[in-house]
Amino acid sequence: MKSLDFRARWLAVLLCAGLLMASGAGAAEARPHPDAEGVTRLPASQYAVAPLVSADGARAYVASIDEVGTSLDVVNTRTGRITAHVATSNGRWAGPLLFGAGGKQIYLLTDGTLNVFDTATNTLRASFPVPDQPRPEGSNPGSLSRAAISPDGASIYLSQTGPDNGAQSTGPSRLLVFSTVRQAFTTTVPLPGESPRAVVARPNGKDIYVSGDVGLIHLDVSTGTPTLLRTLSDTGFVDELALTPDGRRLYALSKPDGQAVLVDLDSDRVLTTIDFQSNYQPVLSPAVSRDGSRFYVLEDDHRSVPKVLSYKTATNTRVARETVSGFDMERGTGLTLGPDGETMYITGVNYVDDPGAFLQIVNF
Repeated sequence: MKSLDFRARWLAVLLCAGLLMASGAGAAEARPHPDAEGVTRLPASQYAVAPLVSADGARAYVASIDEVGTSLDVVNTRTGRITAHVATSNGRWAGPLLFGAGGKQIYLLTDGTLNVFDTATNTLRASFPVPDQPRPEGSNPGSLSRAAISPDGASIYLSQTGPDNGAQSTGPSRLLVFSTVRQAFTTTVPLPGESPRAVVARPNGKDIYVSGDVGLIHLDVSTGTPTLLRTLSDTGFVDELALTPDGRRLYALSKPDGQAVLVDLDSDRVLTTIDFQSNYQPVLSPAVSRDGSRFYVLEDDHRSVPKVLSYKTATNTRVARETVSGFDMERGTGLTLGPDGETMYITGVNYVDDPGAFLQIVNF
C-alpha cells in the first residue's frame, strides 16, 4: 500500500492535462488540485451519495439531488467528463446504487421506488413502486433506506421503515424482496424495530444482515423467504455496514456514536469496538480494502476538513500516516474504494466557495 502523505505526492498531478477542461451542458468541469487527482462538478446537484464504480474503473455512477429532483451522472474517470446526466425522479431523496449481474444494470432507490438503469445505453429502463404496507388511515408509507443484491443477482433486498403519522412511527418496519428475473416484488417480511438502515448479503447466498435501531438483524434467505434468525442488540444502534472480502466478518458503524463494532458472522458475536475518537461527530461510508488488510471510514465533523481514516484490520488500530485529507470540498458525503485497490472516489459538497456537489478521485 502506498504512503498517503499528500503534499509529497500530488505535485505530479499537475501533469494530468486531460483533467483541465470545461464544457457546456451535459459535461462537467474538472480541475486539478495539489492534493487531488481530479475533481468533477456534478451539474446543478446539491448533494451526492457515495458513487458506484465499474469493474474496470473507467466509469463512476453518482446519484444526487438537484433543484428539480434526483439524477444519475455517469463520469468518465480518466478524463473527469460527465458522459450522461439522467433524471431519475422528481423526489428529494437519492438512495444507494447496486450493480446487477454482469454490471449491465444499476438498481437505484428513489422515494418509494426501485429503478433500473441500463449501463449500455445510459437510460432509465424501468421504475417499480414498492407495494403499499399495512398502515393506519391517514398515515404515510415508510421510507426506503438501503438495499443489497444476492450473490447470484436474482434477488434484491430492500429495507423500509415503518409507516408514520408525521410525528412518530405507527407500525413495524419491513424487508422487501424484488426478483430481478420476474421484475417484480415477490415477498415482504416484518423486521424488528422501526428504522432499518443498511442491508448486506453474505457471499454464501444464505444470510443477509440489516442494521437499525434495534441493532443488527440476521435473516436466513436460503429458502427464498427471509426468516428472522436473531437480533444482535449488543451492537447498539447501527447505521452502515461493510463486509470483509471473505464475507466472514462485518464492520457495523454507528454514525452519531463515532464508533464501529466488528462482528464475527460465523458465530454472530461482537469481537471488538473501534472508537474513531470523533467527539461524537459523523463518520460514514465504511469500506474494507480488496485484500482485507485495511478498514476505512470517512470522517466529517462539520468543524474541520473531511478526512478518510485508515485502520489495520489485523489489529483494528488506526494507521495515522495513512490518513487522507486535503480534499477540494468543504464537506464529504460518501466514500467508495475503486476496484484497483489504489483509488478512492469521494463525493462532497461546497456551501460557500463554488457551491454545489462534486466527485473527487484520489490515488493512494
